[in-house]
Amino acid sequence: MAKAKITYGDLKRSAAQMLANAGAENPALDLRMLLEKASHKTAAELIVCDNDIVPETVQTEFHELLGLRLAYEPIAYILGEKAFWTLDFKVNENVLIPRPETEGLVEHALTLMRDMTAPRILDIGTGSGAILISLLHEREQATGVGVDISYAALSIAQTNADQHSVSERSIFIRSNYLESVSGKFDVVVSNPPYIDDRAMTKLPPDVELYEPELALHGGSDGLVAYRTIIAGLRDALHPGGHVIFEIGHDQKRKVFDLLKQAGATNIDCQQDLAGHDRIISATF
Repeated sequence: MAKAKITYGDLKRSAAQMLANAGAENPALDLRMLLEKASHKTAAELIVCDNDIVPETVQTEFHELLGLRLAYEPIAYILGEKAFWTLDFKVNENVLIPRPETEGLVEHALTLMRDMTAPRILDIGTGSGAILISLLHEREQATGVGVDISYAALSIAQTNADQHSVSERSIFIRSNYLESVSGKFDVVVSNPPYIDDRAMTKLPPDVELYEPELALHGGSDGLVAYRTIIAGLRDALHPGGHVIFEIGHDQKRKVFDLLKQAGATNIDCQQDLAGHDRIISATF
């Protein structure tokens, strides 16, 4: 049976209401991105087409996508990609969705590398590869290794490295943190799992239901990954090399203490745009 004729304006109004009722943080943005994908129209074209009739094929695809979002599937997984830094990255349920606050890690790493001619970078828990690939894209003489315990994540990272033409300067290997890593690096970057047991029970549904627990859960106190990584940094870094971590907003003091106990110097913390402690760096 043919679908009822409906205009883009009517479709947008009804879908925006459904998204709002489902608790979407930004119904208008979700709607635009889903409708762009279904209709193959640009954002500008969607603004001026409210009186146009929506083709049946577009209606069908849009409602399929909308159904996924109403079931709390993240937009990035529905679309299969997420913008980060200056690039678009392929993502799926095997990797954490890159967050805007993590761009602060890239920015700070670039600052620390500014006087290095050809830095060698290690990204621990690389996931989609967003951090390492962004750094290699900015620094054409840099090389890097991305490690992750998940083969599925490593496959996505390799795809992204190929897409952004840095695969000749990067390698992705399976490793439980530093376990299978050899050689020395100038910079170690990591956005490790740092959510503690209590916070894991309070995750929003789109995170709890879809994003990989391996990339989220940092043990009972959220610090397991930091302890493990910091214990091996002196062997992994050239003398004078830097580590840059993303941390949870309430973990600054504890991670500072772990770094001090390991003999790190120049320990520093940067805040994200929301004013939360977010990026910690140190020298070994």
